[in-house]
Amino acid sequence: MPKILILSTGGALVVRRALGSRDDQPLALRSDLIVTIEEFTNLPGSHLTPQQVLALVQRINTLRDMYDGIVVASGSDTLEETAYLIDLLLPDGPPLAVTSLPRLNASGATATNGLQAAITVAATPAASGLGALVVVDDTIYAAAVVQSHFSQGTGMFTAAEGAVGRVEGDHAHLRWRPLARQHIAAPRLVEPVDLIRVAQGADDRQLRHSITDNVAGIVIETLGSGRVPPWWLPALGEAVQRRIPVVAASRAGAGGLGDEFGFVGAYHDLRKLGVIFAPNLSGVKARLKLMAALAVARSPAELRALFRPSA
Repeated sequence: MPKILILSTGGALVVRRALGSRDDQPLALRSDLIVTIEEFTNLPGSHLTPQQVLALVQRINTLRDMYDGIVVASGSDTLEETAYLIDLLLPDGPPLAVTSLPRLNASGATATNGLQAAITVAATPAASGLGALVVVDDTIYAAAVVQSHFSQGTGMFTAAEGAVGRVEGDHAHLRWRPLARQHIAAPRLVEPVDLIRVAQGADDRQLRHSITDNVAGIVIETLGSGRVPPWWLPALGEAVQRRIPVVAASRAGAGGLGDEFGFVGAYHDLRKLGVIFAPNLSGVKARLKLMAALAVARSPAELRALFRPSA
């Protein structure tokens, strides 16, 4: 009989309550599955750190051969980041579903269905080797492309590339397989990496503070497909000259980066300065990827290669 493990970052009690089980009772959700709950931490999503998610990945690596599938239940505030970092750091293996923890006051079908859907995905052999799959509202997303979309309620997550599939009853229907998934075998994460968002008319003070603090890396959420105001260019050049890796993502959160226009501050200027580009990644994901890449890259060329679309 397939064995499924639920790892909760927000405490085991909230999971048990949502699934209608007391602390002293084994879970009897489906007659064809053995489901176990383990409390990894007891923290809301807004309290989780990348280092704690790294420890979670290491725990999953220790346990994954003992189970046919794993569910990670985590707070929705940072679910996008938690799922992506798990996806990036874990090698291929059994199905792994990431879902949001139910609210403490949630009850009934809403609280139960989200976890049940994630369990269904984790118990689906066809989901093996797909990395972390985010399961919310009976919809399955690839962790690399899912984005936080709404602050609360249903419809909190979406993906520009669409859903991988859907859960209907006790069946997960996968419609396509993520092909561009990347794995970085990072034993640690390098911090601090600052994330700075470009806004209309914004000056470069935050960027210069990061340079003064000699941070490990900087991610810039650029305008459009890789553009910044022209008055940002000197500070960006200074950061690169000081050997602080600078990665550019789009504040749109999805889509490629490139030169559509030739004016000052566009993609070509950033490329000349030595900025690294992170196409198809949101700023929060590019930040996590840079933390992992800095831990394994032995040279600036290796670091840059890890951000190429084919990497």
